[in-house]
Amino acid sequence: MTKGFPNKGGRHGDAGLRIGRHGIKPVTDFIDRSVAAEKPFFVWYAPFMPHTPHTPPARLFEKYKAKGVHERIAKYYAMCEWFDETCGALINHIDDSGIKENTLILYVCDNGWIQTETGSYAPRSKRSPNEHGTRTPLMFRWPGTIPAADRPELCSSIDFVPTILAAAGATGPHDFPGLNLLPELKSGKAIERDTLFGESFAHDIADIENPQASLLYRWVIHGHDKLLLTYDGAPGKMKYPPAERRTSALRSEE
Repeated sequence: MTKGFPNKGGRHGDAGLRIGRHGIKPVTDFIDRSVAAEKPFFVWYAPFMPHTPHTPPARLFEKYKAKGVHERIAKYYAMCEWFDETCGALINHIDDSGIKENTLILYVCDNGWIQTETGSYAPRSKRSPNEHGTRTPLMFRWPGTIPAADRPELCSSIDFVPTILAAAGATGPHDFPGLNLLPELKSGKAIERDTLFGESFAHDIADIENPQASLLYRWVIHGHDKLLLTYDGAPGKMKYPPAERRTSALRSEE
């Protein structure tokens, strides 16, 4: 569905970007074909929403503009709700197809974001190791198998692959670094993890043979404490807002 980078318009998916903003029929058609053929399916629904350009429907934009916020912030909030609506339509279609109890849905977001009035993102959000950059919602939905609950334990997107493989009764090609969370999600027992590690790299690869050349941050979360380490990774050819440079610090996260 894409021309492919570096062709014009190919970086972010060109024609594929219409999904979500112009309805989800290609996705639901695929699900319907799979259900009719009694075949398992995998859908990665990742629309370019609420990513820029922020072009929400007027009905949603006016809703948030009426709250007295800046126009750019109102547009961002409206894009978030528009994305939520498409997710709801997708879940409703799965439920209406009679397969909700046989379908595991996982939600993940690639990074946090704080919209500014200037049109960019605020410091300590996207591309930063701070909480508003790395802390995003992770959700699992499997009616009849996973009870609804809010979980306070540490969880990471690295847990998705082993959990999905376990749900499908499949074996991976090697040991993965994440945890299979399915037993704890089903039983409600606490996830036995008290420490979580992460790292961030420059948007563009400086040296494909040396990943550390692009390393910007490493961090570790232990309980309510978070250690941030800053490195001098090369940012590549593209220009970005200056990264917040700071010495290593141990601080408490609210």
